[in-house]
Amino acid sequence: MTATSDFRRHQTVRRRQAFSVLGFLLVAVTLLGLLAGSVAVGFDDLMHMIGVRSGLTSGPDRLSDSVLWSIRLPRVLAGLVGGAGLGVAGVALQGTFRNPLADPHLVGVAPAAGLGAVAGIALTPAGGSPVIMMLCAAAGGVLLALLMMRIAADVVESGQFVLVGIALGFAFLAILGVVVLAWDSPRVPTFTFWVFGGLSGSTWSRVVAATPLVVAGAAVVVGLGRSLDVLALGEQEARHLGVDVSRVKTLALAAVGVIVGGAVGLAGVVGFVGLVIPLVLRSWSGPSHRTLVILSALAGAVALTAIDILARTIAAPVEIPVGLLTAIGGAPVLVWFLLRRPR
Repeated sequence: MTATSDFRRHQTVRRRQAFSVLGFLLVAVTLLGLLAGSVAVGFDDLMHMIGVRSGLTSGPDRLSDSVLWSIRLPRVLAGLVGGAGLGVAGVALQGTFRNPLADPHLVGVAPAAGLGAVAGIALTPAGGSPVIMMLCAAAGGVLLALLMMRIAADVVESGQFVLVGIALGFAFLAILGVVVLAWDSPRVPTFTFWVFGGLSGSTWSRVVAATPLVVAGAAVVVGLGRSLDVLALGEQEARHLGVDVSRVKTLALAAVGVIVGGAVGLAGVVGFVGLVIPLVLRSWSGPSHRTLVILSALAGAVALTAIDILARTIAAPVEIPVGLLTAIGGAPVLVWFLLRRPR
């Protein structure tokens, strides 16, 4: 009993430490994301913009007000929302398939969402709201996630399952590339955005359209947390304990598709965030999926926002696609994980 109590106390301490560190980092990257850029902006400019926009102070608008409100704030919010969504989606995929290599990009959900987003742009009137685009992206993500559930039922080996997802993802990316390159329109984001991701085109309308999708999907995943805990024991064991496995998996994967649709609409197809974040945090959070989901949301928001800051400052004035930097950082973690797994 003492050993069990000590273990639980130790896990509680580690979780509190993780929440404290991630909370601090979230505030730090948010402020840095607002202040960093080609236009010099100071903390006093940020306070002035907040005061003017909230009506607490009066005075003439500054150039920094427009930069902060119209460009940097939606960009930072897009990074926070998109990164949080990718972190939650990674947890849900890994828990549903009981596969630590499951990731929105690796299993093809993100590329399918990207193709759905382009279809949504085709259906959206010029100058219209991006809501249709986001909904179509979510639909593409949901359909592919549910397809992977059917494929997983026929595949036993986890590596084979991931290879199928990679193959489908490459196919969707290829189709997406052909459509974007052939459809020469200023309404369509560039090929680089869809394949490598980026936050440079973030707008308030996109943030407003994507946030409800990410929040709603994340709420579903949190609600399924206990069922995912039981599912980790195995499908047969979960059924014996009263879990409707088919319902849980369908709801979780539908939520993943909705979340990824919103994230892809904001940041394009960005890989490794949904893979690395849960892998790193799992040892800190313990077996509870609810805790892991919340921690992964915080860590994903911090990670994508920080990477975006690096992308727009490391080689300024040139901006590096976010997906390239996530691959540079995430690939070594994946290799390390694969090498340390027992044979």
